[in-house]
Amino acid sequence: MVLSLTIVTFSLPQDLEKNLNDIVKCMGFLNRSEAIRHALRLLASELMVLESLKGKVLAIIAVVYRRDSQKTKVHRIQHEHGDIINAYFHAHIDNKKCLEIMVVHGDAERLRGLVNGLRGSRGLEQMKVAVLNRVE
Repeated sequence: MVLSLTIVTFSLPQDLEKNLNDIVKCMGFLNRSEAIRHALRLLASELMVLESLKGKVLAIIAVVYRRDSQKTKVHRIQHEHGDIINAYFHAHIDNKKCLEIMVVHGDAERLRGLVNGLRGSRGLEQMKVAVLNRVE
């Protein structure tokens, strides 16, 4: 079976291009397209997990973002979801980056809203969501 492929063009900062090239080399991908397809599958899998959550959940969200980014948007989103954020930790990683860790307990729909809001913030470099428990 021959797959029909579509060519997609996008821009990357130089540091991410270097990361991509390192990933291809170190992880054994045939080329950059294979590495990007793999990353997209992982992202799609993460979306499926988040979308499947129902009821009350307990989760941890960790984000790394640039200090010069839209901190106010990140803080606004956190305040809008203050009803489900039970604990919060903020640290300056260096003079350019911040780390924030949030313990979230509440409705799955509110968790998705928080995650999607944070994901849409400029300057967000990394985000990990770990669902610890589904509380019925």
